[in-house]
Amino acid sequence: MIAGVTKYWAFISYSHSDTTVATALQRALETYRLPGRFVGRSTPVGAVPAFLKPVFRDRDELQAGADLKATVREALAQSRYLIVVCSPEAARSPWVNREIIEFKKLHGEARVLAVIAAGEPFASRLPGRESEECFPEALRFALTPDGLPQGEALEPIAADLRPQGDGKRLATLKLIAGMMGAGVGLDELVRRDAQRRVRRMAMVAVASLAGMAAMAVLAVMAIQSRTEAQSQRAQAEDLIEFMLGDLRKKLDPVGRLDVLDAVGEKALDYYAKQETGRLDANSLGRRSRATHLIGEMREQRGHLDEALVAFTSAAATTEVLLARAPNDGQRIFDHAQSVYWVGYIAWRRGQAQAAEDAFLQYRDLAQRLVRIDAANVDWQLETAYASQNLGVVQLDRSRLADALKSFSATRDALSRLVGTRPAVALELADAHGWIAKVREASGDYGGAIEAQQARLDVLRAMPDAAKDTRVRRHGANANFELARLKLYLGDPVAAEQDARAAVEQTDGLVTADATNMFWLSEACFDRLRLAEVELALGRQEAARINVERASKDASRLIASDASMLNWQVNLNGLILAQKARIALAEGRSLPNGEIEAYLSKVRQVEISGIRFTSRQAELVAAIELISGDLLYRDEQRDTARGRWVTAVERLQPQSGGDDYPVLTLLARAQLRLGEWAAARALAARVEASKYRHPAYADLVNELTLGAGPSQSFSKAKGN
Repeated sequence: MIAGVTKYWAFISYSHSDTTVATALQRALETYRLPGRFVGRSTPVGAVPAFLKPVFRDRDELQAGADLKATVREALAQSRYLIVVCSPEAARSPWVNREIIEFKKLHGEARVLAVIAAGEPFASRLPGRESEECFPEALRFALTPDGLPQGEALEPIAADLRPQGDGKRLATLKLIAGMMGAGVGLDELVRRDAQRRVRRMAMVAVASLAGMAAMAVLAVMAIQSRTEAQSQRAQAEDLIEFMLGDLRKKLDPVGRLDVLDAVGEKALDYYAKQETGRLDANSLGRRSRATHLIGEMREQRGHLDEALVAFTSAAATTEVLLARAPNDGQRIFDHAQSVYWVGYIAWRRGQAQAAEDAFLQYRDLAQRLVRIDAANVDWQLETAYASQNLGVVQLDRSRLADALKSFSATRDALSRLVGTRPAVALELADAHGWIAKVREASGDYGGAIEAQQARLDVLRAMPDAAKDTRVRRHGANANFELARLKLYLGDPVAAEQDARAAVEQTDGLVTADATNMFWLSEACFDRLRLAEVELALGRQEAARINVERASKDASRLIASDASMLNWQVNLNGLILAQKARIALAEGRSLPNGEIEAYLSKVRQVEISGIRFTSRQAELVAAIELISGDLLYRDEQRDTARGRWVTAVERLQPQSGGDDYPVLTLLARAQLRLGEWAAARALAARVEASKYRHPAYADLVNELTLGAGPSQSFSKAKGN
């Protein structure tokens, strides 16, 4: 209970121009009878009453007061809640702002409720639209110890009286539920209110038709039943809309996969009980969104087969809806989301052509949206996302000019929109990250570092950056990339700081949700990057500990979904490469069994028709090089030569560009085959660049020694 006397349930603060709204709100609150099953229930503010009255509205009740300030302070002290009627006039009203400050001083931040009458929330953050702001300053910022509204930025959740918002009835119920706290849930209150209204309608109908014949009575009952069913369906649909919209927005930043999974399952369970033929377009659209949510949760847990089933099912529904209304923007948008997810799963599986086909279709759908309404920010964003998706596939296929054009288009579009839509800062950071990837692939490591730093700057400027799991994950990835790039430049000391920062962030994410396989995968890659840096600094034991931890977690990942190419090829390959480097640094022999199993899996993947990305090809070639060395040691020279030849053939298609890690590895493989001139030519190209990774030092040493197969392997054993 609030300390002191609580005479009023609420104090309504409003500007003079909103008197009509405030009067109607006071009447609605004081005359609303709470459902009988709630009355007497214990809540944080006491037992639930039958009516929430009295409600204080200052302009009426202060006319007789001799001391206006003292009377206001007294009323605020005696009120359980402060309800602020928000509008541009209220936002500019010193009176309203002062009442909020006084109430917060007396009761704290938690008991201030907002209701929007006009204007737009947070318009003050949007250049050119500041006059539309509806939240007073004291509502948008916490109080400082000095009692000034200059503390941390707040994100007040408001009921919305506007027709395009909650409407008067739902907004009133939201306020009542907010005043009851944990004792009365909004969904339960909405359901009970709707049932009460249906019963009242039924009572009126029965009374008016009491004198009719039995057939008429039966007809009334049928109408009543149908009305109640329609009302309950409308309530259920509203609840599903809330779960798929507002609730998901709150759960996404904290990474609660378990709750999101339950939301999707509940929504699908509801639709499973409905006759599909009787569902309207909006209901079918909500069903497809619920299916998307299920697919996303399956994808994040690493269950790609199940995710693809969900996304394909959603695409079938949205395609039918689009065919019914080909010029309906919402239907185009819904189908674009389905097409995107199908393409994304193809990309995750290494199916580049299927992914590009889907992303091209996604781009076409996004462009159709903009042609319908060029001013729609959401639809402009879709074109930006479509460009980025295409860029990813183009980068995987080494089409660097196309990829840079696509990513730059995304960055420029998001830079224009971030002022209007601050939440897209995360996507803007991502665009900088992809530009860094293209710069790196073209050998511009300085440009890549600059782009990654720009990415980090955007992330760090976001509100609640330290709490939002999405921001933390992207920040970890930026640190991971910076560590790798600095190691490429031959600076392991600088790389170590970024590598450790990445590991700390992803370890924190995994601790928060151990079921999130995507986060666990990121933690493995970050740990392997740190191990690589530690090896460059001569810390073999520390590197071994990190590799062993990553190897253990990788086994868990693959057990959850053996179809994940990123884990089977990339993660396992990096683990094997690091194990080999540690063994070489310690002068130990390398176990060949794991390598043979890995290369066998690679062959199975290639036979299935999947084409590796340039990074995957580089990694597989590195393992083939190591395997050839091991076979040569065991005097299986023909087989060893075959492995080196395969490595050269795998890397040769990428030798025309500026991918210096690939050029370095290719030169080392050519040395083992005795192709001295080709190896020296590649080494000269690398020498002219800024690439100074430890692998380049190995190449220089081998060239200096005039290393052929036997000399290379003797050196590898430390002889």
